[in-house]
Amino acid sequence: MVNNMYADAFSLERLLHRQKSLNRRISAVIVLIVATLAIGLVQYSQSFFFSLALFCLSLYLVVIQISTENKIAEILHRMDFSLSQFEDRDTREVVEKKLTKLFGNIPQRITSNAEMARTRGGDEKGPTWGKQDGDLGEVANYRDAVEQGKVFEGLEGELSNAEKMLRSADEDYSQMAQQRWETSQRNDPDLIEAGVETLAELVTTDYFEKNPKDGAVEELMGQTSE
Repeated sequence: MVNNMYADAFSLERLLHRQKSLNRRISAVIVLIVATLAIGLVQYSQSFFFSLALFCLSLYLVVIQISTENKIAEILHRMDFSLSQFEDRDTREVVEKKLTKLFGNIPQRITSNAEMARTRGGDEKGPTWGKQDGDLGEVANYRDAVEQGKVFEGLEGELSNAEKMLRSADEDYSQMAQQRWETSQRNDPDLIEAGVETLAELVTTDYFEKNPKDGAVEELMGQTSE
């Protein structure tokens, strides 16, 4: 899915550059047609045939331009992407304009259910805590999120066997990770040398200032990537 998305982005960028080049060529051909027609009318030469050839060339370029435009629209219709994928600023602006033309005013990503988002404050399916204050306004009673959140306790019902198994596994993995971290700290030579028990305590000391190491960040990043 991600590969297809970036392939579409690459194809779109290539088509936009082709479209820009075609626009320049069409403009140049039109200028040549006008010039040759003007010369032909003034000098009564055979430049009319040259103008006709240029006109046919311009029609060919227009057909390619229309085909390119259709391909761009097709890619934009099926793509799900962020404009930040396009490194070139001019390309981003062109894509944003085309998206706006196709789908209306959009930010970075096409959003759905916009009507619900605009009316969410008064929607019956939304939170009900504010209804005792009446319409939304500048004055509202303060509510403690922790205290008010108790009204939702027990709403999810009893967990299924699969959900219980997942919760149990999450708790076991959490305990294992914590134990490994504590063991790693107990066996860490830097902590032992500094006479502290945790990394947080080590950071508050001057251990790193007294024991600088060139390339420590690069070494750490290399171990992380492996």
